[in-house]
Amino acid sequence: MMRMRLLLVILLGVAILGASPTPAPTVPPFTILPTEAPDTPEPIPSGAFGTPDPVADAYYARAREVWRERTDVPYVHYGALIRYEHNKHVFDNWWDAYYRTSDGSIALTRLVDVDEDRRRLRGIPFSIFGVTIFDTNRDSEPIELDDPRIAPTYSFELGPSFGVVPKGGLAPEIVAEPSPTASSGLHQIALVASRSRAYDVRYVGTSRIGDVDAIHLTFTPLHDAKFDRLRELWMDPATGRTMELRVQGILSGKPYDGASWIVHYVQLDGRNYLQQIVADGPLHFGLNTTIPRLEFDFFDYHFPTTVPPDTFGSKIF
Repeated sequence: MMRMRLLLVILLGVAILGASPTPAPTVPPFTILPTEAPDTPEPIPSGAFGTPDPVADAYYARAREVWRERTDVPYVHYGALIRYEHNKHVFDNWWDAYYRTSDGSIALTRLVDVDEDRRRLRGIPFSIFGVTIFDTNRDSEPIELDDPRIAPTYSFELGPSFGVVPKGGLAPEIVAEPSPTASSGLHQIALVASRSRAYDVRYVGTSRIGDVDAIHLTFTPLHDAKFDRLRELWMDPATGRTMELRVQGILSGKPYDGASWIVHYVQLDGRNYLQQIVADGPLHFGLNTTIPRLEFDFFDYHFPTTVPPDTFGSKIF
């Protein structure tokens, strides 16, 4: 009887050991939920650098044509602001400005806030060899600003408008290439625009700006990168209106001319006007002053038919 029980135990053990183990439950892999894709540009078309992209050239020509067809009012009266940050303090410098369309004259009057100026001027700066080491007033003006000498209608090389007006004289007009076939369609405009190529222009897709899927173009200078400053353009595909730009440098002095800037436009009465120009990164003034953010703002536009006497007599910049 004992042998029989022992045999049964041994046979039961052999059966258990020989049985296949119960498989573990399969753990599903992590599931990556789809998210809303950002406005990612499409790949730039392949091809040798400088080989014309007919699609991009057509859009570029359309943007230029819109600027060339613009009809301006005689005068523009507006406000201008240069705002920047330093040591966690925001500095605002305000101007009242007039612009004369016929010759590109700009008249600027600095608007002074007495209390603000008093706060900025108190304290004593300590310098060595002309370089400010520290100032007892942390709210003092750390830099000397250039005037906002940029025409409110400036297209940054896209159209026949006056742009930056230097002191002592007017800037030469930027004349766009005439288009004898302007009314015959987008394809012919592209052919005209490509006769004189300053840039390698590429279409890289669309980007959402407001409620518009804006056409996005990039620009690589083919000749003079310092003179040809346009780098990116966003335009309304329905109207050809320039919505935003990125340019490499504004004005003509350091550090403005070496920085990248984002340019925003606003449409008023069917015409484009500058709304804001923002530095796309910090600006370095001198050896020891870095401005993390600086912007030019243009606002409160009015379009008078006449201006006060002598407005441009002694205030032409």
